[in-house]
Amino acid sequence: MNETFKKAIEDGASDIHIKAGDYVRARLHGNLVPTVDGEGRVVAAEIMRVTGTIRDCILDSDRLDKIHDLIADGKEQYGSQTFDQHLMHLVSPGMITFEVGKGAVNSPSDFDLKMNILGGPGSGHAGGVSGGDPNAMFS
Repeated sequence: MNETFKKAIEDGASDIHIKAGDYVRARLHGNLVPTVDGEGRVVAAEIMRVTGTIRDCILDSDRLDKIHDLIADGKEQYGSQTFDQHLMHLVSPGMITFEVGKGAVNSPSDFDLKMNILGGPGSGHAGGVSGGDPNAMFS
């Protein structure tokens, strides 16, 4: 999300972040990824609820880099989630493969590390706690 605001500011739309801070209540971004059986697709989504803190970050372009962490931290309280969090959630019950998840995430090395630690079902990894909650890594 913060890339959207940075790009707009770089392109000369310096007031877009002010308008977005005033009017945006939430943002949903999704990609379709193939299911484990290869016969369908499932949405992997990033959900950003605009809280007061996120609004402040949108209004202050120097704080845009904090938005991603705020989205991740707001999963339980606000229902926000990063794209990577949702992909981990889709891998754990076996809806998508680990390889598909890792190929779609924003940070493959973080995804690999967190899935190795969790070792949840469908991750394809033996280490970690079987059946672990993928969201626990982000809490």
